[in-house]
Amino acid sequence: MKGLDVKARVLAVLLAAAVLAGCGNDTELASDDHAHIDPLNPRHMTPNQVATTAMGVILSWKPAKDSSSTDAFRRAQRWLGGELLEAARVTTTAESEVRPDPRWAVWRESRDVISAACIRSDSTPNAPAGMRTVVIDVTCTQNVLHSSGAITPLTPETWRVSVTKTEGGWLLTDYRFQREDK
Repeated sequence: MKGLDVKARVLAVLLAAAVLAGCGNDTELASDDHAHIDPLNPRHMTPNQVATTAMGVILSWKPAKDSSSTDAFRRAQRWLGGELLEAARVTTTAESEVRPDPRWAVWRESRDVISAACIRSDSTPNAPAGMRTVVIDVTCTQNVLHSSGAITPLTPETWRVSVTKTEGGWLLTDYRFQREDK
């Protein structure tokens, strides 16, 4: 039996050496052609994806850590363009510039997190092919994730956004709350 263990070990070592030899610096076998594609890079996203992703980030808040909802807006810079990007890059915000949510203090104290999920709305106007700026209606639902584990959904809201094609891909360049007239 001991002889078989030695033979099995030698065979395993030879097999491992053969495998490792195949993984060497041979340019036929090794290549730098493997590029990582970041699915959240605006260069690889459609206008709908940029609109829903950017608005989801803008409307997701961490009141225990964020000084205001403006911090979430700053986190969305990657998907912003034009004046929105310029506004997000401003590092100081006077409290008077931000219209605080009256629930913010309660959320902060209880260490709740607000998470937003957004989808393209059926009310989105048709855009002619080849447009460099498209208008998309995005319906976002915020959920309050309580530190207790409970979840409270807030009323869905629709936002009309503009997404513009740039050298860096599609970027969110404007957004406005859409009033639901009933």
